[in-house]
Amino acid sequence: MKLIALGDNCVDYYHNTGEAFPGGNAINVAVHAAEQGAESEYIGNLATDEMSNILRMSLAERKVSFEKCPSIPNSTTKICSYDVVNGERTFLEVVTGETWAGPIQLNTTLLQYMQNADVIVSGCNAKIAEQIALVENLSAVFAFDFGEKLKYQTEEYYDLVCKHIDLAMFSIPKMTEKEFEEFCAPLHRRGVVHVLGTMGSEGQYLSNGSKILKMSIHKVNAYDTMGAGDSFLAAFICKLMSLRWKKGKVMSLSDLKAALLVGQQAAAKNCMNQGGFGSKVIQSPLLV
Repeated sequence: MKLIALGDNCVDYYHNTGEAFPGGNAINVAVHAAEQGAESEYIGNLATDEMSNILRMSLAERKVSFEKCPSIPNSTTKICSYDVVNGERTFLEVVTGETWAGPIQLNTTLLQYMQNADVIVSGCNAKIAEQIALVENLSAVFAFDFGEKLKYQTEEYYDLVCKHIDLAMFSIPKMTEKEFEEFCAPLHRRGVVHVLGTMGSEGQYLSNGSKILKMSIHKVNAYDTMGAGDSFLAAFICKLMSLRWKKGKVMSLSDLKAALLVGQQAAAKNCMNQGGFGSKVIQSPLLV
């Protein structure tokens, strides 16, 4: 099974400890999919600075291909800064600078290459909403992570990106099943096949358009929650693909439950390590 994660990359900098880790939703998903046994590839713009070299080394070490990534001359890697206390992070700022490598610009060659994928994963942080319909028109199963920000939960944004989404994932606050059904309605009306809402310690909801599955979790004492959602998503998708998931196919509740359990296990495991997937960046003067 070939998975392509399309989108962002960054270095996650823990301001209060001086530690830093390779990350970004797409890179995290690609790494965790490789750990699940997928033939995994990351596609996104890569800079030419010291931090980008670390990202490349981390991907190579984790058996994730990145050969199709455009390398942007004289550019820098995005830095996402947090304070992390007792495993929980507080967002501080994003530093892109004037020479950030930026979001990828899709072209015919890349789109043709992605025809070979079984599943493609992207999300709001890829910053390619205006291009995403081109990807959704491919034959691969398509998953899109909407994150948690309300600006990605508007009718206008849904109109832009909800073309052929097989799985829409959201980080949501605690809500009732009825509230989640109402939350999913505008997505299913636009043809989204499955909607997954993760509520942290409150568990998950998953809708297949006709029924809703509610899952509780086994709580762990998290060392670091960075990348938990990305590890969950990668494991969830890989399990469904092993159950013969195809584009446009509505999966049964039993298959979805099995995938949710695998996702939970992967997220719990990742919470025992620091960073999006456990690789630390040697401290650099660029991060001070």
